Amino acid sequence: MQRHFQRPASFRTAIGLLTALLTGAAVAVGAAPVSAATDPVVYSVAPNGTGSSCSAAAPCGLLTAQSKVRAATSTMATDIDVVLADGKYQLDAPLFFDSAVGDSATGGHTVSYQAAPGAHPVLSGGQQVTGWTQGAGGVWSASVPAGTDTRQLYVDGVRANRASGTVATTFTRTATGYTTSNTTLAGWGNISDVEFVYGVEWTQMRCGVASVSGTTVTMKQACFDNSTKKQYGVNADLPTTVENARELLDRPGEFYLDKPAHTLYYLPRPGQQMSTADAEIPHLQNLIQGSGTAANPLRGLSLSGITVEYGAWTTPNTADGFSEVQANMRLTGASAWQYQGSCDRFSTTDPGTCPYGNWTMTPGNVNFRYTDGLKLTGNTFTHLGAAGLQLGQGVANSAITGNVFTDISSNGVEIGNGTDADPADVSVMPSGNTIADNWVHNVAVEYTGGVGIFQGYTRNDTITHNQVNNVPYSGISSNWGWGRTATKSTGNKITNNLVYDYMQQRSDGGGVYVLGQEGTSLADGLVISGNVIHDEGAGGGGFAIYTDGGSQYVTMTGNAAYNNNNSSMGGCKEGTTTPYGDFSFTGNYFENTTPNWVCGNPSNANVSGNTQVTAAGVGVPASVLTGAGLEAAYAGIAAPPAGTAPANLAAHKPAVAQFVDGSTAQLQPESQLTYATDGDPATYIQASGQFRWQLVVDLQQSQSLGYVTVGMPQPHFATDFHVDASTDGTSWTTVGTVGSSGWGTVPVAFPSPVTARYLRVVADRPNDSGQRGDQMAISEFGAYAPPASGSSNTALNAPAQALFIDGTQADMQPNSTPALGDDGNPSTYAQATNRYRWTLQVDLQQARTVGVVSIVMPADKYATAFHIDVSLDGSTFWTVAHRTDSAGGTTGVRLDTPVSARYVRVIADRPNSGGQTGGQMAVSELAVYGGR
Repeated sequence: MQRHFQRPASFRTAIGLLTALLTGAAVAVGAAPVSAATDPVVYSVAPNGTGSSCSAAAPCGLLTAQSKVRAATSTMATDIDVVLADGKYQLDAPLFFDSAVGDSATGGHTVSYQAAPGAHPVLSGGQQVTGWTQGAGGVWSASVPAGTDTRQLYVDGVRANRASGTVATTFTRTATGYTTSNTTLAGWGNISDVEFVYGVEWTQMRCGVASVSGTTVTMKQACFDNSTKKQYGVNADLPTTVENARELLDRPGEFYLDKPAHTLYYLPRPGQQMSTADAEIPHLQNLIQGSGTAANPLRGLSLSGITVEYGAWTTPNTADGFSEVQANMRLTGASAWQYQGSCDRFSTTDPGTCPYGNWTMTPGNVNFRYTDGLKLTGNTFTHLGAAGLQLGQGVANSAITGNVFTDISSNGVEIGNGTDADPADVSVMPSGNTIADNWVHNVAVEYTGGVGIFQGYTRNDTITHNQVNNVPYSGISSNWGWGRTATKSTGNKITNNLVYDYMQQRSDGGGVYVLGQEGTSLADGLVISGNVIHDEGAGGGGFAIYTDGGSQYVTMTGNAAYNNNNSSMGGCKEGTTTPYGDFSFTGNYFENTTPNWVCGNPSNANVSGNTQVTAAGVGVPASVLTGAGLEAAYAGIAAPPAGTAPANLAAHKPAVAQFVDGSTAQLQPESQLTYATDGDPATYIQASGQFRWQLVVDLQQSQSLGYVTVGMPQPHFATDFHVDASTDGTSWTTVGTVGSSGWGTVPVAFPSPVTARYLRVVADRPNDSGQRGDQMAISEFGAYAPPASGSSNTALNAPAQALFIDGTQADMQPNSTPALGDDGNPSTYAQATNRYRWTLQVDLQQARTVGVVSIVMPADKYATAFHIDVSLDGSTFWTVAHRTDSAGGTTGVRLDTPVSARYVRVIADRPNSGGQTGGQMAVSELAVYGGR
């Protein structure tokens, strides 16, 4: 069974319209030409295309069309469009564009490779694995060709995890590896394929085991020396986890490749059927390559509406491993720790290589060098084992617009590198490129020191209106060169981006991270403006906007930063002789308006006129919030699929406010009775004079009801309340009780359908002053019919998983299982162990409307901050809500608009270490309401 990565209808519609606008002439294929002089030449291709006519009626193969393009470009008098029909284009070799063989447009025209209207072509470097058989312990296996090597497996489009865990032994580091307290590792098979993983602050290093003899572990070189002897940055010591051993294959979602036996093993996740699953491993590193020369760049190439998936990269399996310095820049080769990139920082007599920061970049599965006028629009880069897109030397005047980058092992987008700092010929530096309106999320999923968008040494580049979220380290990283490296970087801009849920795993980074000299003055230095940065994850050092060592000539204005659990701005001066400063930080909206200069004050820094805002972002002008992130024409690429809201039977129905003795209640001056049912959660009704009061809503006729929702604003909410029902307004029956509630929209489900015309919400607590919740106010009351079958709570007893923040199966506390988190019994709970941050994810079994999510957590073990994600396919997730003030009990979250989702998950953001309020999140009940 073939399953391809699919975007929701809203995304496909937006991209279809976008592609049509950008390639309007091609959309008219088959229609009468408007002008023969301006209409493009069109070649139509299909996955199973044959022949050479390349017409709409008889499409050809992709490479056949490319050969026709190459024959035509030298004399082209109009644009040339290669139009790709729907389906998978299996790549046996990279799709290569080369100016030397005719892939460039001439005469100012464009050569475009684009999706046909309504089509979603996929360029795949994957190899399908079939013939699965089930073995002991539920582990499935399949044969693969001899010589197969992979670091990834995808099952039905969802990335599997390499078998990993800890070893029941104690490690003591030696000059060449480790000694262990027992001989466990000596009994393992294929020991030279085993990898040690080191999570150290902002980096994650990976080195392979060379051999094990008794209790002596010898590590592969040069990785081990390069990872443990660095003269700068941070070094590895003891492994955090051990990976890629058959002996560690014990958790759902894990796989192991036994290379000598040519056998792939996999332990399925709940619901996966390997007999019918589409299992893919990548076999091509380079999926798309484009290049020219300085004298003859690749010109006028456009790619639009195409998905690129299943790219490989196996270099970390070699003796070099993955010896990261920062942002997935690596040390490679013998003695790199001593010489590579060290310049004269540590020795003037034996200085090593220059410039400082001259390390090896992780390659892109799609990469370009020496191009002019490249356009990538509306494409999707997903399921990739290296970086997503790399724009290398000599790339000029590109427009990378409206693309999606997700499920990528390394950095999402890379522009420039850490090598070309001060070249004699500045044309080798990328220049004049615009990275705009892209959605970069859930990248660096394997090499977690990676970033969303990496900008090395570049000139006059603009990174604008992108959305970067759910990344393990920094969101956007600009420039390079720790210490003092003279650069020819100049004129770069980072503007109006939306960055949130960054630093989910690593520490000491930023929403926007800056390093090194950015120009020759503030006039041509880096401009950071209009960005909105919120909800940092790890909280282990760093800043919302981070000007790190050697940063110079940076203007920062009009940005907003809040709920980042760290200072909004600051950085670390490096040494006493390294220039640091020439900053202008004015007119920003920050939760913390005082910079944190942890290593000494910068020189020539103007920090003034900044406005303090709250942790919730109150005080940030609406124009700043709406001006950041994807522009309206591209908003659809990051919009979750829309759901259908159930009918609210209480909408605009009459309501009265009473004290609990039945007398008419006085209202607060800002309140009106209609506010309780007007559909506007920004308005609310609140009584005055007595803490306890009740709201009575008349549905005007008897209705069969499955549940109600009670929306209460912050800070005016009832921590305890109950709901009564009546058919006549006189005789009342209590149909639901809520204790330990917080503000928000709290659902109250009925065990069985209730017939009622009248409903009332009765405040039980606060019943005096000085209590949490202040006094109940109701912003919106909802009443909903029961479903045709089953429970109103669509998550009740749904299959549940507990995952750590890195996506691996979580260890559970004794007597706790994921199923206890949605079993309908609030006295039981699911709780992970060993790590503070974890996720409870439920599978609703099919796409359902999600409008309200309710989370019940015990009073002594809860997340004080969390966020909620939804997904249709278990791979692409949308963040639909954040909460930052939970105190246990019931938290009801109403989504801004209902969405369609199969998977719903709650992710603990804090506590993220010991000693914090809440202890560690436990989930008594994760409930989902909204329709079927």
